[in-house]
Amino acid sequence: MKIVNIPNSIALRNFDSIFTNNDFNFQNSEIDIRFHPSYVAMHPIGLAFYAALSDYFNINNIKISGSINYSIRSIPYLQRMGLFRILGLKDPVEIVEHEETGRFIPLMKIRTSEELDQFIKTIDPILHTSRENSRVIKHVFSELLRNVIEHSNSELGGNVCANYNRKKKRISIGISDAGIGLEKSLIKHHKISSGIDALSLALKPGISGKTSRIGGTSENAGAGLFFTKCIAQATKNHFLIYSGSSYFKLKLTPKNKSIKFNSSATDDYMSIKTNLPYFQGTLVGIDINISDDRTFNRLIQNIGNAYQLSVKKTKKDYYKRIRFT
Repeated sequence: MKIVNIPNSIALRNFDSIFTNNDFNFQNSEIDIRFHPSYVAMHPIGLAFYAALSDYFNINNIKISGSINYSIRSIPYLQRMGLFRILGLKDPVEIVEHEETGRFIPLMKIRTSEELDQFIKTIDPILHTSRENSRVIKHVFSELLRNVIEHSNSELGGNVCANYNRKKKRISIGISDAGIGLEKSLIKHHKISSGIDALSLALKPGISGKTSRIGGTSENAGAGLFFTKCIAQATKNHFLIYSGSSYFKLKLTPKNKSIKFNSSATDDYMSIKTNLPYFQGTLVGIDINISDDRTFNRLIQNIGNAYQLSVKKTKKDYYKRIRFT
């Protein structure tokens, strides 16, 4: 029996906690999931990650069992977000399900364009922003999730969930799949020699797994990850993408540093780690703050301008920093 240990806290800032006492080398036919005995605080990226692991177990006919301390205070939250259900475990407690509109979106499966459209309709209330800002942000996440449908080759599609922190006015989103991963997806049309190359390429504006053409196609412009990273960066939040044995994590821009949108992600204020436990699939997490003011509206416009300029530079194999002050 293989043991998967769920730590007491998973967030973008301390994402490495998922590797504690875990190697994700699943050769056995049975998995025992063990939750931290005291407390489990989980960002949507954690929920999405374990949803992808569950997909992998189901695809490979691996049996799941689990043990949990029923006195953990976060059980109602984890249950309401659908963690136990998606792991195939029985809900630990009986809870009254309060209306989630405007506060959170439990784990949802995205396998078809219809399910994607349904999620996009569901996300509107938690954005708490203007119609125009909402339209732009929904377009970004629509492209991210369409990548899952079109390129992951996952038998079970993708997973997505989100929550809204009213006090911090912050939206957190997690997206995952148990598909072929970034490297195998991008290598079909691009030259890649490592997992780090795949991460860096996926974050370049105008790069799509659907074509070798810079700027993507009319259906997929290769802007989803670039825009997502820039929105997190601009609102001084974290962004993370994990696939294969590597991850890229955007760090918080220091208060005394101006925000810079770079066509090459390795020029960002970030960290890249490799030789990590191998993750079959792709995981994306983001925190963003949205405000209805001219500054945020101008920010969205600037990101769009940065994308257009970066694509032009990429076509010439020339990368320069793009700076807005």
